[in-house]
Amino acid sequence: MARDPLQLVYEQREKQVGQALQAYQKAQQLLFEQRSQLQNLHQYRRQYISQLTEKGSQGLSISELGKYQQFIIQLEQGITTQQQGLVKFEYDVHAKKKLWLDSQVSCKAMAMLLDKKAQQKAKIADRKEQQLMDEFTTFQYFQKRSSL
Repeated sequence: MARDPLQLVYEQREKQVGQALQAYQKAQQLLFEQRSQLQNLHQYRRQYISQLTEKGSQGLSISELGKYQQFIIQLEQGITTQQQGLVKFEYDVHAKKKLWLDSQVSCKAMAMLLDKKAQQKAKIADRKEQQLMDEFTTFQYFQKRSSL
């Protein structure tokens, strides 16, 4: 028996839901990693400033102070770059979530359509069965009448 085309489409939609979920989860993981890297940069910056303050109280040469300040500027630039990248990752997570939710809706709609089609087939089968029972009963009735 040939497979129902709607069933094939439904199975394809189910796969799409699974793939969309995996993409969403991966995007969430990447976002988490980016946030973690940003926190590490902030923490490293705080530690480095604390180290600068401590060494500054003991006395620093101008060249050493310049090196510390240059490195802090580089860290701040890295933090800014990381924050900008984080926005892109957040957007990607939202886009992947929307795609996943949309694919779920599509899959559920297809499932409802398949269910409705199955119910219609069952109704038709019930009607045919009832019609056969009626014909059989009518046949038996006339057969009994003719034998009397």
